[in-house]
Amino acid sequence: MSDSSSFRYRITRVIRKIIAIIVFVVTWQILVSNNVMSPLMFGNLPSPVEVGETFIVVLQKQVYYYHILASFGRILAGSLAALPLAVFLGLIIGLSRVTEDLLLSIFDMLRPIPQISWIPVAILIFPSVEGSIIFITFLGAFFPILVNTIAGVANVNPSLIIAAKSMNATKLQLLRYVYLPGIIPNIFTGFTIGIGVSWMSVIAAEMISGKYGIGYYTWTSYTLMAYSETIIGMITIGAMGTVCFELIKIIEKSLLKWREEIGG
Repeated sequence: MSDSSSFRYRITRVIRKIIAIIVFVVTWQILVSNNVMSPLMFGNLPSPVEVGETFIVVLQKQVYYYHILASFGRILAGSLAALPLAVFLGLIIGLSRVTEDLLLSIFDMLRPIPQISWIPVAILIFPSVEGSIIFITFLGAFFPILVNTIAGVANVNPSLIIAAKSMNATKLQLLRYVYLPGIIPNIFTGFTIGIGVSWMSVIAAEMISGKYGIGYYTWTSYTLMAYSETIIGMITIGAMGTVCFELIKIIEKSLLKWREEIGG
């Protein structure tokens, strides 16, 4: 595909996405304004116009940005703490049957437990509310990264391993030059999923025990019947999550640029 064709293709996709958003917002406005559906369903739902007017006011309040920074900070602390630990454990579990037998059964037992169920335990473990919320965020990112790292180790091309061993590569060299490059896509897949779970976890934790954060802002707005601000909180959560996903894509593309240069 030529550069001009690729550019036109990207522009076309952007236009389609913008049209989809416009159709969604217009449909929302029509449903709320005209009570097309049941009045009970849309009786308290603010219209896009009301949300937009409120959003202009909210943008002028410093506390709104503090809520955003608080949630971002928790996501950053929890997910970055989970990343190296999950990758390390995923590697040793994937490379050693003994380690797999000792650790994987424990993780498999803990993994299905919803993050929200950990909140009382986290409050008991950590002396501060902030520490408990970050721990919940850590758990949200940890398990997806761990599982995808283990899968990545299992899917490394055996031919590469045999070729490296034939050249008398040490275990450390195998790890550095074969396994780590091979599992990078899996790590980023797990990290992307983990970030999404972390957002759900941190929002739930902020709603229950937080004093700041976009989850706390959204829930407080609802309890005060400031429904436009509740919608603003939800939109903000979606936008913040999208920013995180796009940043991960940029970093992944940068790290895997060498694969494109050699044809994948």
